[in-house]
Amino acid sequence: MTTTTEFSPIRNVDLAANRAHRAVERAKEKATPMLQRAATTAHRTIDKVATAGAPAVQWVSDNGRRLGTKSTQFADVCSDRVRARPFVSVGAALAIGYFVGKFLQR
Repeated sequence: MTTTTEFSPIRNVDLAANRAHRAVERAKEKATPMLQRAATTAHRTIDKVATAGAPAVQWVSDNGRRLGTKSTQFADVCSDRVRARPFVSVGAALAIGYFVGKFLQR
């Protein structure tokens, strides 16, 4: 007489499922410390970058304002000179364009 419980497909599926659950739990237990270390390291790196980046951002911001001011002043000076001597400005632009064109043809 054969017993149906020993070779039951349902029992085999249950056993396989239980083994799979145990394997997942073991993997989770092993992976958790590693993931925590990786997360901690990532947080430290982000903090270091943010700390190091703050002065650089401030420097770029300050120098950007200065550069904007200087370029505006330069444009104003150029505009004043063109208004004061328009024919000389146009002649100079034509001459510079001619020489740049000759230079680029080589």
